[in-house]
Amino acid sequence: MPLNQSKQIKVFVIDSKNKPCLPCSSARTRLLLRQNKATVLTVLPFAIKLNHEIQNPVGSFTVGIDDGAKEVGIAIVNSLNHEVVFRGIIRLRQDVKRKMTQRKMYRTSRRSRKTRYRKPRFNNRNKKGNAPTIRTKKDSIIRTILYLNKQINITKAIVEQGIFDTSSMAKGKALEGKEYQQSEFEGENKKAKVKWRDKYECQHCYGKTHLQVHHITPRSNGGTDTFNNLITLCERCHKDLHLGGWQIEKVPKHFKYPAHLQQGKNYLFNNLKQITNNVEVVFGWQTSQWRKMLGLPKEHYHDAIAMACKSIMPMLSFKDYLIIPKRKKIWENNPSKTCTEKRGFMHGDLVKSTRNKIAYSGIIKSLNKNKICIKMKGNDNFEVRYNKTKLLCRFSSIQFC
Repeated sequence: MPLNQSKQIKVFVIDSKNKPCLPCSSARTRLLLRQNKATVLTVLPFAIKLNHEIQNPVGSFTVGIDDGAKEVGIAIVNSLNHEVVFRGIIRLRQDVKRKMTQRKMYRTSRRSRKTRYRKPRFNNRNKKGNAPTIRTKKDSIIRTILYLNKQINITKAIVEQGIFDTSSMAKGKALEGKEYQQSEFEGENKKAKVKWRDKYECQHCYGKTHLQVHHITPRSNGGTDTFNNLITLCERCHKDLHLGGWQIEKVPKHFKYPAHLQQGKNYLFNNLKQITNNVEVVFGWQTSQWRKMLGLPKEHYHDAIAMACKSIMPMLSFKDYLIIPKRKKIWENNPSKTCTEKRGFMHGDLVKSTRNKIAYSGIIKSLNKNKICIKMKGNDNFEVRYNKTKLLCRFSSIQFC
């Protein structure tokens, strides 16, 4: 299927009472600003605020969330005409565990340095709920959805579920009295789950084409269909193995990634239900089928689009965003941040600069003596000069680039 690619960026619109309205095109936005009927609210994503109130705002939108361990794909689709008005990737923090371990070491060393010795207390903390590393990732998703919900009317949320322990397939076979082994791996059948576990590559030559599933202990010798007895091989290695060309010495993988990815799902669902009552759950193999049916490349936000549109061809937006939630707590007199503002620039500002006659835009990471270090897509340490840099936007809680 040919993809419908729109070259226009949809502009978010709110009225004078801060009620979200239907997004408009760039041409209509310029007309409203020229006639003084609206003012600029935010630069990225671009949003305007009308000078009058809209009595009955229209528009209902569905948000698709492709939850991951390091990055989260997000897409907002018009429920009426399946037009993608926003798509992007949320970059999740990966340093929470390291910083908590460092803080624990500081507390331990401080107790030994002080003359007034205090015994360590181990049972004074509430250990209920999710771990801070999991909760921080889910909070980043919720903060982004809450921020976008102020500018666009989100009426439905669709989240991808990574496991099949509670799938209708397992329940149906269990009700029929058939033996069925529930799995923590993704896939619509056992072969698909084994390939997903082995990362869709041959476990002998690491090829990724013509994959097959092999029984380590043949069924003729009493081998079972359990996942411990199944391994992924390509067609050539599978044939050579049966001919006696080589022997299996590699044990099938066992890892806790599916369980780690599943943690915090209930916390995410409960918070999404406070934003919208309509929360739908889909599975990973369904998302893969819809994305391949639509002909979309493998990206996190394309998975989110496939979840929101399913088998209906969407109208894709022209721009995709990189979303970085800022930290809520700002430490005063932080010795590691001695320079917070220089020449009118601050950490976290969105800037546009020119280097070798090419324009770049990104978020300020550090302010050096003669250069600014910015982070953007594909490069987190890009250096530009002060005199060739212009301030575009100063974010409050969520950074976009």
